[in-house]
Amino acid sequence: MPEERQKAKKIVENYGCSSLASFTFLSDKSYYISPSSQSVIAYVPKGRGAIALGAPIGPSEDREEAIVGFKLFCQRNDWYPAFYQTLPDNIDLYKSQGFRAIKIGEEAIVDLKVFTTQGKAGKNLRTAINRMSKMGFDVKFYKPPISDELIRQLRPMSDEWLQTVQGSEKQFSLGWFDEEYLRGSEIAVVESNEREIAAFTNIVSEYQLNEVTNDLMRHRKCIENGTMDFLFISMFQHYKERGYDGFNIGLIALAGVGESLQGKTGHRDKVFKYLYDHLQRFYNFQGLRAYKDKFQPHWEPRYLVYSTVTALPDVVVALVRADSGDRFWDYFKPGA
Repeated sequence: MPEERQKAKKIVENYGCSSLASFTFLSDKSYYISPSSQSVIAYVPKGRGAIALGAPIGPSEDREEAIVGFKLFCQRNDWYPAFYQTLPDNIDLYKSQGFRAIKIGEEAIVDLKVFTTQGKAGKNLRTAINRMSKMGFDVKFYKPPISDELIRQLRPMSDEWLQTVQGSEKQFSLGWFDEEYLRGSEIAVVESNEREIAAFTNIVSEYQLNEVTNDLMRHRKCIENGTMDFLFISMFQHYKERGYDGFNIGLIALAGVGESLQGKTGHRDKVFKYLYDHLQRFYNFQGLRAYKDKFQPHWEPRYLVYSTVTALPDVVVALVRADSGDRFWDYFKPGA
């Protein structure tokens, strides 16, 4: 409902402080408002699971009431509640309310206060910048509202990228090529001296946290080697100059967990393996840890909080459905 969405938007703008905050506004979300009306939980119900995106957003003193209220709300609707990509800060609070938590991955955050391309450590980064600049490439930043003309230029590139990775648009914890969404974002593009766009990404606010992140990362099928490094480094420099403390370059699923569970026959182990296999597939296009490590980020753990072992299979299936937008056939194609 528009009124509920407006209330949620106001709360997020006042209290949002994570890389997920902006995704609460996307059209796939429903909202639970805490009994005090101070906090909001953005969630997607699928089957028996109701998956909340991150922790409740609101004042810290209202968090427990929001968690308890959401749990009761889900019970009334015959849903199993879960919180996806929560930070470690409130794990004890969830556990005190009967929830369990498993680590699902880590987010890479570049400290812009110390980021530099100078000196020995920045040599490879300088090489990428200098090489692309000498070839006539530049990174340009377009402020919202984004023009129809730029959207028209980006659409075929996005379609080409999706065909290249043989995938479909993801949802829930990521955005997708939605014109309204992109018009409201700042967009960074790699342009040649002929004004042809080779790659783009959109920038996402984290509201009360002095940090930014990027969402869609799309490029032409054939690009110059080093194009994406050029884009990332240029963004780090750009937002450092504008006084931001950090740049979140996204989540990676825990490496090797699915393989370590291979051959285990316990019901819970099978569910965990399915979950980690899904996460590896879902985030593979955002790059491996080795790629992100070159920017020397620090890594922060993220968790899936769920109610009971019995509920876990339904929660995991609900998460896969939310992430894929229920497009199972496209989503599980080879290479997707």
